[in-house]
Amino acid sequence: MKKVISILLAVVLVVGTVFALAGCGKKAADSYDLVLITDGGTITDKSYNQSAWDGIKAYGDENNMTYRYYQPQREEGEELSLDSVKNYIDLAAKGGAKYIVLPGEDFAVAAYEVAPTYSDVNFVLVDAFPHSQDDDTLRMQQNVMCISFNALQAGFLAGYSSVVDGHTKLGFVGSINSAKSVDYGAGYVQGAAFAADELQKPVTLDYAEYDNPKLNYDYSFTIKPVYREISKATKKTFKVKVEGGYGSGVYTDGSNVKITCAGCPEGKVFDHWETKSDTEGVKDRKVNISDKNAWEMNLLVGDCDCTITAVFADAETIPVTIGNPDYEAPTVNELKGTMQGETYYAPKNGDFWAEAPAAPSGFIFDHWESDAGEEIFEHIDEKGTTITTGEAAIQLTPVYVKSENPTFDVTVEYGTGSGSYVTGDEVKVVADAPKDGYMFYKWENIDNQGLSTGIEMENEYNYTTQFEMVDRFASLAESMYDEGVDVVFGGGNPLSDSIFMATWEFDYPVYCFGYGYDESEKGNCLASVVNDYGAAVKLALDKYKGGSMLSADCSNDCIYVTGKTLDEFQLDEDGNIAKDKDGKEIKNEGYNANYARIYKALKENKFAVKKIQSGKDINSVRSGACLTLNYRVK
Repeated sequence: MKKVISILLAVVLVVGTVFALAGCGKKAADSYDLVLITDGGTITDKSYNQSAWDGIKAYGDENNMTYRYYQPQREEGEELSLDSVKNYIDLAAKGGAKYIVLPGEDFAVAAYEVAPTYSDVNFVLVDAFPHSQDDDTLRMQQNVMCISFNALQAGFLAGYSSVVDGHTKLGFVGSINSAKSVDYGAGYVQGAAFAADELQKPVTLDYAEYDNPKLNYDYSFTIKPVYREISKATKKTFKVKVEGGYGSGVYTDGSNVKITCAGCPEGKVFDHWETKSDTEGVKDRKVNISDKNAWEMNLLVGDCDCTITAVFADAETIPVTIGNPDYEAPTVNELKGTMQGETYYAPKNGDFWAEAPAAPSGFIFDHWESDAGEEIFEHIDEKGTTITTGEAAIQLTPVYVKSENPTFDVTVEYGTGSGSYVTGDEVKVVADAPKDGYMFYKWENIDNQGLSTGIEMENEYNYTTQFEMVDRFASLAESMYDEGVDVVFGGGNPLSDSIFMATWEFDYPVYCFGYGYDESEKGNCLASVVNDYGAAVKLALDKYKGGSMLSADCSNDCIYVTGKTLDEFQLDEDGNIAKDKDGKEIKNEGYNANYARIYKALKENKFAVKKIQSGKDINSVRSGACLTLNYRVK
């Protein structure tokens, strides 16, 4: 429970932010020797903040030093601001901190720009190095000690453990733009190859970098409506006719159908819906719509066939034209909507909702342009936005740019919604009206391998629906699982959590090998190769030297694989081998002689794991005869 201390309220007003207060070490004090500034997360996050805090506590208790932490306020999805970090560093320094621990890349710029102004304070920057805001070149500072985890060794342990644990079909999905990911991948390949040769076991490894321009993977899929004969419906059906809008069709009793106005004629604005029963003996009021005044509303099908008509009122309107992009395989880097676009009618001096057409393949929406100026847009850089109209006609020009990352090409057969999309896009699809004698049943989606994509639609049984575009990283991992891979590693990639997302669609066992911290709580986690922030922080504080880089690796027990132990037998409280009631020595369940031997060899630097430059052929570090490497490049 947080303690609210009155004096702290004044401090909060001074720094303008909210912080969390931790307990101190062995004695209460007005100043604290050791301070952790979290990345906005809690010290019970079962991740890096908690691990770093454990290291500080262990060092403080052993050396009779006081300690505390600050937890900056940070909204989910937001970056930790430099100003916020400055405030907490200043607060810690004024409190007499001798050491300030900064965990992760969020603090790299602060370590470069802010730390030098506090020359009497020693900083520990974990798993990152100081650099400027616009240049990630290493810039060591005299009062900053950095901790660098050995990603090559960590990747090696992950690859070796995957094979030793019995898996022979492995996958790696990384990032060509992440140096750490490249190292993790190179280590993973070498570890898997080493174990395969040792065990004389054939192993295959699919290797892909999702942002590699040479990636041999097609991010396209097809969505199409499924129609079925009305005569084969198992429920009673009713015919719905929508005039001036979308939603016509035949639906089963109880269906919830979205009805949308198709647009206003010139000189008109939408006013309301009129409903009429087309079944003899059933009154018009039995047509159950959710809101007769809403442009878009729902119809609960039942009781009767019906006609729903959009009614328009007279109004002064202006034409608003939204340019369509040229979909014929453009080769330029920037593409603008053509003048020959779709024209709509909007009320004069009012509001109008504008939505850019889907982008062509390989492009993404960037911003709007208009002959009426920028001030008409509520959000000029959003593909869907409200504009403010005036007295004159308006031409809206959507501008698209080449995507730096692969895009999804979605083809909607017998409907609308086709285009190029990126992760997070809301994709809206509308099925064509069925031919006589048929009714819309549901949507189906198929990837380029002829398999379901696992897209989660808002309502797959509605002729018009939408879904959020899936993560490219998850899509690539899922394709590996489709092809028989049973464990995928994503070390060093900022999107690596998506490999767990990809496992949700399978009813047979597939696994992820986690990295960084213990990811076992995510489910489907075979094991994790851990960067132990706690052990590394404790070691750095014990051997502190400003302006230097501490290598955290097997030699100082700062990386390891969960569920694995180097000790064959359990020890009792006196340090002797524990025995059961029958006098038999008790073995550790997590002991594997091969893993223990390899870890010891890495610890003693008996062999080195080879490094590879980003973009170079991963085959250059593959060795041995038992590993088959499938490198997904064109």
